[in-house]
Amino acid sequence: MRSLVGAALVLLFLNAPLRAQDSTRLERIGYVLGASLAFSLLDYVGYNIVVTPNHQSASSIVSLHIFDAAFGSAINYFLYKTCGLSSAISFDLIWWTWGLDLGFSGWGDVVNPAAPWVNRANSSLNDNSITWAGWTPIGILRPQGTIIDKHALYAQAIVGFSISMAILW
Repeated sequence: MRSLVGAALVLLFLNAPLRAQDSTRLERIGYVLGASLAFSLLDYVGYNIVVTPNHQSASSIVSLHIFDAAFGSAINYFLYKTCGLSSAISFDLIWWTWGLDLGFSGWGDVVNPAAPWVNRANSSLNDNSITWAGWTPIGILRPQGTIIDKHALYAQAIVGFSISMAILW
């Protein structure tokens, strides 16, 4: 049964257009960048609504991940229908290489700036104790739950973003 589903998915992607015939390169780039900004903003807002210091349960994190997966799927469907398969792949590559998590932290810097207020932490990137990036390429190569150097994640996000923009070219 699994092989039948796998074969159907392969046939679906082989027959899917890589680009929508009426989309331009600039439109594809704009849609992918806009979708990335929208997803990271919604993730930031959702995290700050669902996961509060007084209510940090495993079920709240799971519910946020389910919401993120649904929203990400909707974005993928929209990008696929609007601009073609390459745009959806480009968005997913930015997500997989930790670019959307950098956007999440960027929204924290914009919405809740640390300066000029004292004792206001706005970013989860203040120290080098990132353990939650296990789905990324660097995270897959390391034992689960180990600390990943944030500079390695920055470099990975830059490479992922560059490749995703090249896909849209």
